[in-house]
Amino acid sequence: MKSLGVIETYGLTSAIQAADAACKAASVEIVGYRKIGSGLVSVCFQGEISAVRTAVDHGASVVSHQNLLKGTLVIARPEESVITQLLSAKNTASEIEQCREASVRESSVETLENHVVVEPKAEVRKGKKS
Repeated sequence: MKSLGVIETYGLTSAIQAADAACKAASVEIVGYRKIGSGLVSVCFQGEISAVRTAVDHGASVVSHQNLLKGTLVIARPEESVITQLLSAKNTASEIEQCREASVRESSVETLENHVVVEPKAEVRKGKKS
């Protein structure tokens, strides 16, 4: 049975930073994330209980130094419906990956080759300074 861990932070960038640190600290899988409102974002993890505790503690410590940690939670054996609901919620890990791949495909890079860019000169006024 897998365990569930949650890190709640102020802001998306701090949630990403916490998730990165958590995944590097232990063998856990990101279930998904949610933008709660008022700038709060929660990231959910699953894995073995010891790995989830280690991951949540490490991820929380990274963002708590910046005073961006709202709270953490570790549930040893969550009800199966809790995991099912989290996986069916928007912003699951597979949807995050799909969005990332779509943005990479849709982005285009324009290069300027053999183009001359002429910028107008700044207007200079002569006379007394006021």
